[in-house]
Amino acid sequence: MIWRQLRSFAIFDHLLVAGMAVMSLLVFTNVVLRYVFNSGLPFSVEVSRLVFVWIVFLGSIVALRDGSHLKVETIVKMLPRPAAYACFFVTHAIMLWCCWLLWQGSWIQTRVNLTNYSPISGISVGFLYGVGLVTAVAFALILAVRIWRALNGTLPQDHDDGLLADATAANDGSGPRDGAK
Repeated sequence: MIWRQLRSFAIFDHLLVAGMAVMSLLVFTNVVLRYVFNSGLPFSVEVSRLVFVWIVFLGSIVALRDGSHLKVETIVKMLPRPAAYACFFVTHAIMLWCCWLLWQGSWIQTRVNLTNYSPISGISVGFLYGVGLVTAVAFALILAVRIWRALNGTLPQDHDDGLLADATAANDGSGPRDGAK
């Protein structure tokens, strides 16, 4: 049930699409205005930059949620199952610690820059650093659910870093860890 709720983080998918649309529209409009009408939208550069930063961070949340981030499984797949589980928990604990560091740094920067405003658009610079807070919380939730699911043995195979492949292979008789993910 919790995993389905994380899968329903579809709001991030919609925000990514909206952000790409806004950023593309602003940049395209500004280019047309500059080259055709010799004018432009002064705020479009600042807003596009802000939207781009949010798109990158929200995209990283979606990548972690879907398991589509870059990962190297060569060594983990060669380890015996207990060692693979140990690697899983150690790496997830390190990632949770990194979430804490991201939260702390983003919190400090957001607080410091909350009363600083962009010169043209007037948007608070704290809003730029606030994306780190959103990302840290979302990462921590995703990682905590994965740890919980791994402890219960219900982690989906596409998010187990090769840990459950030998159990599945043992059940279907195809051999350990040789199935495609």
